[in-house]
Amino acid sequence: MRVTVRSCLLAALAAAVLSAAWPGALAAQVSSDLADALVRETYEAIREDALRPPDVLTLLHETVLTAQQALAAAGVTEPPPLPAFIGQEDRDLTAAAAYVQAAATAAPRDSDRIVATVLRAMIRAVADPLGAVFMPLEFTRYHRELRGEHTGIGVQIDVVRGQIAFSDVTVGGPAARVGISPGDVLLEADGRPVADSTPDQVMDRLHGAVGTTVALVVRRAAGGIVQLSLVREPVRENPTRWKMVEPHLGYLRLLEFSEETSSDVSRSVGGLLEAGATALLLDLRENGGGLLDEAVAVASGFLSDGIVAMEERRGSLNALSVIPQAHRFSGPVVVLVNNFTASASEVVAGALQDTGATLVGERTFGKATVQTIYPLRGGWGLRLTTARYYTRRGRQIDGQGLRPDLSVPMDEELIQSPRDVQLREATAVLRAQLAAGTGRRP
Repeated sequence: MRVTVRSCLLAALAAAVLSAAWPGALAAQVSSDLADALVRETYEAIREDALRPPDVLTLLHETVLTAQQALAAAGVTEPPPLPAFIGQEDRDLTAAAAYVQAAATAAPRDSDRIVATVLRAMIRAVADPLGAVFMPLEFTRYHRELRGEHTGIGVQIDVVRGQIAFSDVTVGGPAARVGISPGDVLLEADGRPVADSTPDQVMDRLHGAVGTTVALVVRRAAGGIVQLSLVREPVRENPTRWKMVEPHLGYLRLLEFSEETSSDVSRSVGGLLEAGATALLLDLRENGGGLLDEAVAVASGFLSDGIVAMEERRGSLNALSVIPQAHRFSGPVVVLVNNFTASASEVVAGALQDTGATLVGERTFGKATVQTIYPLRGGWGLRLTTARYYTRRGRQIDGQGLRPDLSVPMDEELIQSPRDVQLREATAVLRAQLAAGTGRRP
């Protein structure tokens, strides 16, 4: 069964998953029945949905050849001979699955690694560099990422009047349980002052391994300084930061496209409109992507009608239409981008640029493929490239990225720091558009 989740993840994440050795903690022996099911389910997904149609015989040959090689690597000196395929798909698939079953049975201690290696070889047979296979624990962790969960304390922070302040606190998270509230100011993390750090740098310090402790010194908005010790756990974090930077000019930073991101953005836009924003800086720098459906919904909050992008699946081209949102921002928008603005972020940036918004910063990453997430038997998971997208006006950006209208190179470590020249230039552009009454999009 396919999960109705379409993701646009940065290539670096997929490469890390594919190249990493499976940790021993993730290992679990695979029964022969499970091996059979995993091969069949992966084959079906590739056969039906892979963007690059497979050659069936090549796919099955790679399956059994890899199983034989994995057996040899596991120390089996005389692996079974490869089956002969007869050109009848059902019988050939049964023979291939049976061979992997036999391999799992012949080397039970290495059965998980053998099956993982086989499934990954099946993905390589359709030249899918962003495809991935997940063992059960890894698949659980991956789903946490898609839900926007991070191992931390459940906060979002921003620069408020020159100080690092909590801008959002997750209900029920570690920070909320000790009484941290939006507006409280963070003074120290693990004995080190945060005053000279950017919000991104501070968030990196607040994240860590499950069960580890972070010590904080916090000045309450209501008065008083407290020392707190919090234990990190997986918890969803609001991926938005928003504020007014001057009268009528708002700022919205979006860090990722996880589940419910569009709702977070809609609430942020509502807050900005209530605060009097008539022009907006939308900051997508260092946003490596996430869920395509969330990207379509986020872009819809800035478009009145039409389409956000076009999606191609095995020769069919489908429109990803604008979705009605609770709050829509219709004023001028300047979008901040850099080299790590990728995939789902490029869907949004491309749609806005196609409708007249100004892009400021550096050329984006250039990833325009879409991956579908499949749950497999036994808690395993599969990620497979199933589509590619084009911008609202039909631009193909895969491998090319989006070119900013105003190029402003800058070290990403300076984002939201006093030396953020990209933000400064973008603000100047937006201020001029607001004064001239230009920059409005359909």
